[in-house]
Amino acid sequence: MARSVAVYFEDHSQSKDLGRRALRGGFASLAMQYGNSALQILAAVVLARLLAPEDFGLVAIVTVLTNFAPLLVDFGLADATVQRSQITREQVNSLFWLSSGIGLAVAVVVAGCSPLIAWIYREPRLEPIAMCTAITFVLGGVSNQHLALLRRSMQFGRIANIQVLSTLMGIAVAIAIAICGFGYWALALRPIANTLCVAVGAWFVCRWRPGFPAFDSEVKPMVRFGLHVMSFSVIVAMARSVDRVTLGLFYPPEQVGYYQNGNALYENSILSAFLQLHIVASAALSKLQSDADVLRERYEAALSVLAFFFMPAAAILSVVAKDLTAILLGEKWRIAGSLLSIIALRGLFQVIEGSQGWLHLSIGRADRWRNWGIITAAVQVVAVLAGLPFGPKGVAVAIVMTSLLLAVPSIVYAGRPIGIGAGLVIRAVGPQLIGAIVAAAAGWWLETTALTAYSSFVRILLLGSFCIGLYLAVVVGLFRLVQPVKVARSTVRELLGRGLEP
Repeated sequence: MARSVAVYFEDHSQSKDLGRRALRGGFASLAMQYGNSALQILAAVVLARLLAPEDFGLVAIVTVLTNFAPLLVDFGLADATVQRSQITREQVNSLFWLSSGIGLAVAVVVAGCSPLIAWIYREPRLEPIAMCTAITFVLGGVSNQHLALLRRSMQFGRIANIQVLSTLMGIAVAIAIAICGFGYWALALRPIANTLCVAVGAWFVCRWRPGFPAFDSEVKPMVRFGLHVMSFSVIVAMARSVDRVTLGLFYPPEQVGYYQNGNALYENSILSAFLQLHIVASAALSKLQSDADVLRERYEAALSVLAFFFMPAAAILSVVAKDLTAILLGEKWRIAGSLLSIIALRGLFQVIEGSQGWLHLSIGRADRWRNWGIITAAVQVVAVLAGLPFGPKGVAVAIVMTSLLLAVPSIVYAGRPIGIGAGLVIRAVGPQLIGAIVAAAAGWWLETTALTAYSSFVRILLLGSFCIGLYLAVVVGLFRLVQPVKVARSTVRELLGRGLEP
């Protein structure tokens, strides 16, 4: 037991197998994440048929108003635990009690504001939904440090298992409530069941138990680091909520529901994987913080591999979005598919933009990450307000344009302290981006001209195969980029031979 706990507090070092462990952790996390996403999509399929668009719209309004609250609860303290080159049990004790106290305080504030939310939107049903949502923040506060210690020791497979099992529990609860005819309560109570299972699983898997806090001289810098991380996360989360908040103010709940489900399909297929890889990459690169040259080299390689696989995935999702949404959610959700077709293009540029956090956190410059968050928020708000008069489609286009404008500048700013510039980014992702854009453009043309007579399912198969073939012809055939394929192949072989746990 002592040894199993001690592994969480080992000093960072450039171990010889760090790259292997990071790749194994990344693939394990992705495998579990896509299993998790498949469950989320299955739940969306079932719940979309049991519930009305209005039910999704009601819960979406509360969700976007409170989605920054978990970031306040975490307060960036999980990243502080992971990034710190040396950490003690007493320091983690302090961070645990601080996070738990913040979770309770945030829950009280959200519950107290629930009548105000109902009044602003002139919808009394929002008040009990907001009060129930507050429970999740208490549960999140008592599990953050356990999950952070698992990340620090790079036990990503175990984290992913917790997430999948928790998702299953949340889905089971939601479907049961929906079948019983309780409408939007199925969606309101689902995150409570999910978060409760995460908390129980984190305490069960991570054997560390909190003791009395000890606020020594090293805790203050960690809290300050966490404050910068939290500031960035809250600022960006609030800015990204502007789309659904403003749509909810000026358009009926049905329109918000269409936008929410289109966005949810993108998040569960593309964005959620980015978030998993952020956790793995920032933990791995933090162990290289003492060697800028090696960190640059590993970052470029990781970004190239990530772009190779995720840029074409985003392009294909955009091309097949309408047919895929109709198959999964039903014909009544085809409008959400049209929105997904636009939103999915964000993935082409979010591959780049999303990796900025790897650099900020690994070199310990969360203050610069916060500064960039302010810039991101300003651009996002202006773009959404510009697109709002054109309805959900206008807002979706605005979101994509924001990622396009910020992608390369975000990495140039993040990488400046260690000499990463636009040249490195272009070298790492240029061929992949060209290939993905060509595949998307050709796929759209093929969909609207030659495949209109086919069924949705057949169109998805034909368009997916066509886009993959064209992408590989451009990236591998024309640009001769084969290293990501070799890395993926060797890692998959190792995973199959030794299992997922790094």
